[in-house]
Amino acid sequence: MANERGIIKLSRKQLYDEIWRLSVAGVARKYHLNYPRLMAACKEEDIPYPASGYWTRKNMGKDVSKEVVPLKGDENKLVALQTDDSVKKRKTETVEVSSQKTPVPEAIPENTTQENPPMRDVDDKAGTAIVPAEQPEEKYMDFVESDVLSFLEKEEREKVLAAAFALDVNKDSRLHKALVQYKKKLAEYAAELKKTQSKGYYNPRAHKPQNEPEFFKEVSEKGTERMMAILDALFKAIEKLGGSVQEDLSVRIRSDIVQFKVAESQDKIPHELTKQEAQALIKYKDELKHNSWASKPQIRKYDHVYNGNLRITIGVNYIRDSAKGKLEDRLGDILIELYEKSEENRIERERREAEQCKREEEARRREELRKRKETEIKRTKELANKAEDYRIAAEIRALIFAMIEKGDEEATPEWIEWAKEKADWYDPTVAREDEYLGKRDHGKDKSEKDPDKLIETRSWYW
Repeated sequence: MANERGIIKLSRKQLYDEIWRLSVAGVARKYHLNYPRLMAACKEEDIPYPASGYWTRKNMGKDVSKEVVPLKGDENKLVALQTDDSVKKRKTETVEVSSQKTPVPEAIPENTTQENPPMRDVDDKAGTAIVPAEQPEEKYMDFVESDVLSFLEKEEREKVLAAAFALDVNKDSRLHKALVQYKKKLAEYAAELKKTQSKGYYNPRAHKPQNEPEFFKEVSEKGTERMMAILDALFKAIEKLGGSVQEDLSVRIRSDIVQFKVAESQDKIPHELTKQEAQALIKYKDELKHNSWASKPQIRKYDHVYNGNLRITIGVNYIRDSAKGKLEDRLGDILIELYEKSEENRIERERREAEQCKREEEARRREELRKRKETEIKRTKELANKAEDYRIAAEIRALIFAMIEKGDEEATPEWIEWAKEKADWYDPTVAREDEYLGKRDHGKDKSEKDPDKLIETRSWYW
């Protein structure tokens, strides 16, 4: 690697290895490179990089070895890459000359690394808010040229990115119907809870009404109003893009449901005694003077109060209010994160469906094998039974011949004819139908077709 005057030179092989180890965005962060320019350099130098969903599948433990695209061509050829620092320096100098303002540093898009922590803030990734304070058109083009949402077809991807950049909270618009219905549920539950609490024997654990709405359970009343305005903008954008909103406020994006949670942070503050608690303490101290067994009232030391900082959790990632901006300023990030999660869900759903198909196919194969085995056993038994009948027929014919040769008096012409008919009745190759015994079912077991079984027992009633 060579580095001179803000230019980093890496061989095609080194750049290829690092991209498949860290991801394109990871390499951009490591060497302070501009993400879109790095992508353009990879395309120009014919350096393959992981397709969309590669890191997701890899982090989920799937075998992605077949997705690795080998590097072709001259591995030692150097690729010159301009560092972000040098670009910023030139921009700073230009701005100082013209307007004496410090330029806003460029940000690279959200990065997917090999590591997948249990929970992470989207701010921890390489990206920042999708709608920047300055140069929105330039930022939009950076995202269009990056691999954000690259799993979408070009036309759909451009629509989603355009919607993400245009997203804004409109407090004057009519609230989305799903949120209106949810507000109704909250009001009905609050009325039922108030009614229950008015009873003298109320116990929160035993008498709390059932079917409590869960979605805004971790958000204050004021935070709920603000969160509904945020969701209103998101829901309407998702529906315009062809998605839908479910009754539980989850969303269907493309073909998969994406569930997310909302919450509000709380501050831990010392508990202030209520009037009732203060009286209980005084009573306890008085009782303690006369009775050592007096029971001390249970009073908590701290209170947890909502502080207005909201967050939306999508899968293992969350986007929250921070010094960088409020959720209202990051609607585009939230929309993109929902689409990213829908792709993860699609991959997982297809994996489950494939496994289910595999199980069903295996069950079908076992059932087919069982039926074939059952049929084969039946046919083999029938064959053996027929062979047994054929043997008896051959023995009868041999007996007839022997008795004729011996001149046995019993071997009269009538008896010989009768015996031959019985041999033909036994013989499955002749299968003669007997006047009295009927037609023999040669495939049945001997016990089932014994002549004694053919005797019909009748009861006569006069």
